[in-house]
Amino acid sequence: MLVSSMNLSEIRKEINKDIDIVVRKSMFVAEDVRKANAPLRGKRIIQTFDYVSKHKNNWIYRIDIDKRGILSNYLAWYYNDRGLAGIEAFPNSEYLLYFTTHYFKRYNERMNFGITEPKVLLHTFMNNHTAYTFQNLEEVSPGIWKIFAVTKNGVALGTCITSLKFVKMNTFITHSMLKGNQLEIEAQKKEELQKYLASVHKLD
Repeated sequence: MLVSSMNLSEIRKEINKDIDIVVRKSMFVAEDVRKANAPLRGKRIIQTFDYVSKHKNNWIYRIDIDKRGILSNYLAWYYNDRGLAGIEAFPNSEYLLYFTTHYFKRYNERMNFGITEPKVLLHTFMNNHTAYTFQNLEEVSPGIWKIFAVTKNGVALGTCITSLKFVKMNTFITHSMLKGNQLEIEAQKKEELQKYLASVHKLD
């Protein structure tokens, strides 16, 4: 079970205990959703689901379905000594994204959601985030980089720890808050993101 005293290595071990089972569970659910909405034709269905693992970890998984196939991503969430935190995992990626309490506060505030219920905020977050494109900004110490991550709704600023394959998402800013050379990076990474999304979903 995820607890506040865990370091990043311990968090990864806990995620690894669950992830295969969570993925299998999501695929069964996704197939049921696909069948219930067949024929898909021009439809796109995005849904989020709660799941509690046998190791007593809380998960939210997102399924994104159209006629090209099924995409999914996964967020384990818990409370550490600062508040709500989340760890997002993606199929076919060794990297985990760690979202801090500060990130979620700024996300809620800067998207003008005004959401007071943590689980509602997490479901909203998952429904609005499909993918990121990353840019390393500065190596602050060997193997540790400041990063700039563009998603459809804004930008995450954080730190990538390459030895642990962890990206710590420290805060969220909207596209309108960017300035200086951030605008140039955003333009490049936004184009990469749009190309990726177009390749996996016709309707995006």
